[in-house]
Amino acid sequence: MALDPEHPRTYGLEPVLAWDRNKYHVKQSREYVLGPMPPMSFMEEFLPLGSSQRHGLLSPRNAFAAVPLSAETPAQVYEPLASALNKKTRHKARCPGFTFEKTIERSKRPERLGYAKPHISCFASGNLDIVRRADKGSRIDFGYAELFIQVASSPATDYFIDPKPYADIPTLIAHQFTRAFDDDEAYDQAERTWGLHIAFATEVFARQHRTFLFTVSVFGTFARLYRWDRSGCIITATFDIHEHSDIFSEFFWRFSQLSDAERGHDLTFQMSSETEERLFCDTVSAYVASQLDIAGEELEKALLAHYQPGHVTKVAVHAVVGEGRETRDLLVSRPVVSPLSLDGRCTRGFWAVDVKTSKVVFLKDTWRTPSQIETEGDVIGRLNELGVRNVPMVVCHGDVIVDGAIPADASAEPAFQETRTNEFTTEPWSRCIDEKDVYVSRRRHYRLVLGTVGYSIKMLRGTEELLHSTFDVFLAMKDAFEKGSRLHRDLSLGNIILVKDSDRPIRRGYLIDWDASDAVDETGKALHEGRAGTWLFMSIRVLDEREVNSKHTFPDDMESLLYVVFYCALCYLPHSLSDRDVTTVHREFFESVFNMKGVSGGGGAKMSNAINRIITKRIRWGSASFAEWFNTVLDYHHPPSTPIWERSDKWNAETLEAFWSHFLETHELERDNRVVHRISKASRYDRNSPDTPTPPLPSATPDPKRGRAESSPVLEDGREVKKGRFADEAGTPPARAIASADPVSARKPGSPSSRRSGKDRFPGPSTSTPRRSERIRDRQSKASPAAPTAPRTLRVTSRRAARGRTRTSSRK
Repeated sequence: MALDPEHPRTYGLEPVLAWDRNKYHVKQSREYVLGPMPPMSFMEEFLPLGSSQRHGLLSPRNAFAAVPLSAETPAQVYEPLASALNKKTRHKARCPGFTFEKTIERSKRPERLGYAKPHISCFASGNLDIVRRADKGSRIDFGYAELFIQVASSPATDYFIDPKPYADIPTLIAHQFTRAFDDDEAYDQAERTWGLHIAFATEVFARQHRTFLFTVSVFGTFARLYRWDRSGCIITATFDIHEHSDIFSEFFWRFSQLSDAERGHDLTFQMSSETEERLFCDTVSAYVASQLDIAGEELEKALLAHYQPGHVTKVAVHAVVGEGRETRDLLVSRPVVSPLSLDGRCTRGFWAVDVKTSKVVFLKDTWRTPSQIETEGDVIGRLNELGVRNVPMVVCHGDVIVDGAIPADASAEPAFQETRTNEFTTEPWSRCIDEKDVYVSRRRHYRLVLGTVGYSIKMLRGTEELLHSTFDVFLAMKDAFEKGSRLHRDLSLGNIILVKDSDRPIRRGYLIDWDASDAVDETGKALHEGRAGTWLFMSIRVLDEREVNSKHTFPDDMESLLYVVFYCALCYLPHSLSDRDVTTVHREFFESVFNMKGVSGGGGAKMSNAINRIITKRIRWGSASFAEWFNTVLDYHHPPSTPIWERSDKWNAETLEAFWSHFLETHELERDNRVVHRISKASRYDRNSPDTPTPPLPSATPDPKRGRAESSPVLEDGREVKKGRFADEAGTPPARAIASADPVSARKPGSPSSRRSGKDRFPGPSTSTPRRSERIRDRQSKASPAAPTAPRTLRVTSRRAARGRTRTSSRK
């Protein structure tokens, strides 16, 4: 898994944030679940038995008689179930070659969402000792699970409901596959159970190289079978494992007879040799040293972001070359990006070593929509040919071939790795969810190799690097629009990398991830309608619910880049806001969203700030030069005190380029003034666990004048900047505050010594244990205790913002 746990959609991997992540998974699942498929049809379609011999199959008669219809605890279900599945004689077994472990008991905190594990996991016998030797706190179980079984003590906690047998056609058509719950407590339990199931499947996909996955749910004596891929999930109808023990036994027998590929493993990944692992380690180590100017222990720590000893694999990339194809082998280890959602592109990114050239390259492994005429590699390759500045160079790219076997006949079309959930959207058994038919997209596995490799813009050193690298990105946008008639449409924090080139001392910014880009028509608008991009950085117009089907424009991309600069400055440059206020600005300005008649909208705070600077005028930046640049560009975008519909004549590429380039030439910018401001995620804390301590808020000290707590900005090494007279737009930060930063961390922000440890990355649970009386009160309370949230000192409502009016909460 990637070491960086931050992710805007799922809020990362941090265990204490699992409550919010669980709800997100459940909400998204309503868009990609198909069912209920008849169990035997499911097995005939996805687990074909072929000509396998059946003499080793144990008799299914009364095989699961010890499993109770309902129970007080899940343990009363999963213990006899695991015993029944592991039953074998000298010559027969329920699932030969596999063992079913009670992995729920391998968790130190099984009741906590973020620490939970499946009740039962199935492991190949050859991997069993590896799992058993691992520490209980490890998540290694997900790296070796062949399938897992999630158990509930009662059928009432099933999130889905099948239509009644022999229902007439109108009833079947109107049937809703998701269950309606009258009791909130029952709904919460069902949501928790289903959300955990999705989270477990997501983590298996993230930790293994897979094309699909089988899982099972058991509710008392009722079971469902699942098949997951990058399009979605197919779920069977429930069946009683007492009455239909033959169906349940048949599933596990067939599963045991499948090949690795038929169980969902991607065979284009293979373990590397010792020689190949040494090549990977030495090559990546040299490249990290050249990018960060570090050596010794610092280099060894930085290398761990890309290399996990003993876990180097060789992956085949099938590149299109002229009329034929060639295979290029790459060595990879730890990804820099892990897929934290189940459906969609599910991008995984690696620093890789090309076996043929022994050079470091970047491998983007993703699931694209095959209906797109151009792949991302085609788009970037064309931009390279047109001389577009500051976009990565394409090495090779191509769709992933099944089993990695290229046909001997060059003219023959190979079979590609594709999703199958999309094939069943029109089946008669597929029921509605939220009163509409479920539609899932077809996905094809695709790999892109780039010759440009760098670090995320989140690792910026200071003001100088921020404004120079984002200007590089602006030039890439402008060149792509003018030379290639193309809009990026996804300017975001994750799509900008910093690369140290030999021709200049400041790292260069590169604009990556062009898979959401679009060509433009003669008016300069995108060819296709609809929103695209990352919600946090979308323009005011794109966020407007009335513009949801409008076409993207270049000014929208410019505005998104402005918000990227603001976000980076808010999180990584010196300023006067406390961590509480940074959290509030982040929530209101970047994340705010509402839903009206099924359409999401937002941008109220952005709109209000454009009109009267309600948010940004309250920030005193530590860099006077940055304040000058930022306020000027804000005025270019939208002069204050003018109606939002009046467009500024300065908000165009030519004017912005002229100002920005002249500004960089005439201003001396701070090089090493990086300061880390923490965003509290207390409102997303796991509140489903009765033993969860109260989530701590950012460190604070009372301010008697303001009557509220103020916290100091935090340096990259974790120390606080001492409070003093922070500069306003015309001043500079206190010299002592900048000088107090660790010089190594300031000079090399990409090194591990400049990053906080995983324990400090998010405000985690307190190490102290709550008093027994508090735990009892928590357990007795039906409603989960609400986590404290930061005071909303900058709250802006979207409706008032639309009329240009704002309000601020009173200070207590």
